[in-house]
Amino acid sequence: MKKVLYVILGIVVLYLILCLVGPKTCEVKRSITIKTNPENLKTLLGDLKFFQEKWSPWTERDPNMKTAYEGEAGKPGHKYSWEGNSEVGKGTLEILKIEGDSVIQNLHFDGMGDSRVYLVAAKANETTEMTWGINIEFGFFGRGMMLFMNMDKMMGADFENGLNKLKTAVESMPASSDESALAYEVKEVNWENKLFIGIKGTFTFEKIQPFFAENYPKLMTDIQKAKIEPLMAPSAIYFKWDEQKGETECAAVMCVPENTNIKGWDKFNSGTGKVLHIEYYGAYQKSMNAHMAMDEYMKKNNLPMQSMVVEEYVTDPMTEKDTTKWLTNIYYVLPNK
Repeated sequence: MKKVLYVILGIVVLYLILCLVGPKTCEVKRSITIKTNPENLKTLLGDLKFFQEKWSPWTERDPNMKTAYEGEAGKPGHKYSWEGNSEVGKGTLEILKIEGDSVIQNLHFDGMGDSRVYLVAAKANETTEMTWGINIEFGFFGRGMMLFMNMDKMMGADFENGLNKLKTAVESMPASSDESALAYEVKEVNWENKLFIGIKGTFTFEKIQPFFAENYPKLMTDIQKAKIEPLMAPSAIYFKWDEQKGETECAAVMCVPENTNIKGWDKFNSGTGKVLHIEYYGAYQKSMNAHMAMDEYMKKNNLPMQSMVVEEYVTDPMTEKDTTKWLTNIYYVLPNK
């Protein structure tokens, strides 16, 4: 009996030693080139329903799995839950943040804990280099087992399958859809100087919406108290937009009559001159193609770089729930010659 106990104790000690030297983390990633622009792809990557229906390598293993979705696609908090057979198990996938060229997700498998998933859509000439990866952390008692398991080999094939499905889904989308940059008409108009009042800040992309949500109500309250009639809908002025850093310098503003002064708010003048205008209908986070159309127009006509970009949010999203009806006037203010 003692010998059996010694053997068991020896095995336990040996396994503890293996746990001490076993890996604490593991990374699995795969990449593929997709014929699309990074912003189009990033929009699709932020939609977990699109993931489940179009490119998840696990959907085909249990077509009858139960699924549910929470939150708004393309925003932190958007969550996908599933429950299926023994091959797919049960868990959740949630978007934590979207910044720069990356979408960061939290993957939770019931009984297995959480892992970080990252999706990177990086521009590569006229295409996009798409990388899908996962960082897995192992608890102490799981590290010994990992010495004898090749997670890259076990999961790599699924990642490759998923990326190939994504490539097929994206590249088969009609190039002339409403989301195409070619679908936008650019108009050249002349502006007399416009005065905007508001507040300016520099922050990462995911902080834009909270910045607007905090300041627009305060700004409009002060304008109403001053009995001033705004000349445009709530607007934003973008001075800088850095994709590499995932950072912008912008202002939440209202256009008001000349010589307006409201204590506590800054003034911004557009200047008098030529302005490029696009009417964009759709969700705010999907407007990148409209901006790409503007860039193409400027290159084609040898126009100088804009001095500022103004977005006027005409439709109130609190009263109109259909995002396809949201109108945003996009203005590129060109510098005076």
